[in-house]
Amino acid sequence: MAGYDVVTLGETMIRLSPPVPQRLEQASVLEINIGGAESNVAVALARLGFKVAWLSRLPDNAWGRRIAATLRAQNVDVSSLIWAKGERVGTYFVEYGRQPRPIHVLYDRANSAMSRMRAEEVPWGVVEQARVVHCTGITPALSTSCAEVVEAMMQRGKAAGALLSFDVNYRALLWSPAEAGRALEPYCRLADIVFAAWRDLVTLFGTQGTPEQAAPILRARWGCETLVITLGDAGSLACDAQGIVQADAYPVEIVDRLGAGDAFDAGFLAARLWGRSPAECLRYGAALSALCMTIPSDLALVTAEEVEALLTQGETRIQR
Repeated sequence: MAGYDVVTLGETMIRLSPPVPQRLEQASVLEINIGGAESNVAVALARLGFKVAWLSRLPDNAWGRRIAATLRAQNVDVSSLIWAKGERVGTYFVEYGRQPRPIHVLYDRANSAMSRMRAEEVPWGVVEQARVVHCTGITPALSTSCAEVVEAMMQRGKAAGALLSFDVNYRALLWSPAEAGRALEPYCRLADIVFAAWRDLVTLFGTQGTPEQAAPILRARWGCETLVITLGDAGSLACDAQGIVQADAYPVEIVDRLGAGDAFDAGFLAARLWGRSPAECLRYGAALSALCMTIPSDLALVTAEEVEALLTQGETRIQR
């Protein structure tokens, strides 16, 4: 039996935010949180009762220990982390506006400890115990060695019989659309489940037509089992061998958008691990994502009971 339900790998940063709606240039205090796409998924799944391990490379200092302690407190297994002496953690600053001033994110993550991860450092035995291996397109953008680590992780997971999950998760501040499109397509071809925002499919791969028209074409191009496309307020769709299913997004009073896509991935994967249908996976992802946006954090600090309550109270429209 697999040792972990899900194993994921990536960079988690320190998140610093001024009190809303102050600007960074006027703030005298900053609130400290953490955030990283893969660890966000790990926390959400661990809170739903799954056994989850998160792999990364952290500086052996107060910031690295804070990240590890925060994830450990959420029942994420961090026992296989790589600790680096004399290196730095990535940080990002989040400035929340009020309409018409949008949210603004400022990164300071160059040359972080995680960006220097090498494949020979990774404890591959953890990956080989996973039922699901989850990666994102953020990690390959950090460095050439990180891109090699993600490929090795997916290849080893595949060889061990894991379900491979990959979220395109394009970050325009890290690389150009042309670079990202070329680099990320091979991961999409490796994965069993590919998650992508519709805007990223258009930007990176020149996808044309409607999401419903494009989904079967992209799925055939990549050979993935399931392609999941998120459409923002318009909901989401999943395309597999049986066709396309769609689900609406839940109406939500947004407190914090950051982490919502990661919560969606976690919800979809949770329902998949429970053996639910693609339509139910979409609904579970939508519910978890909506709840995440009501919390001032990247982390979906949500319980399974809360998700089930929302699913019961607010039926989303599902189409096949």
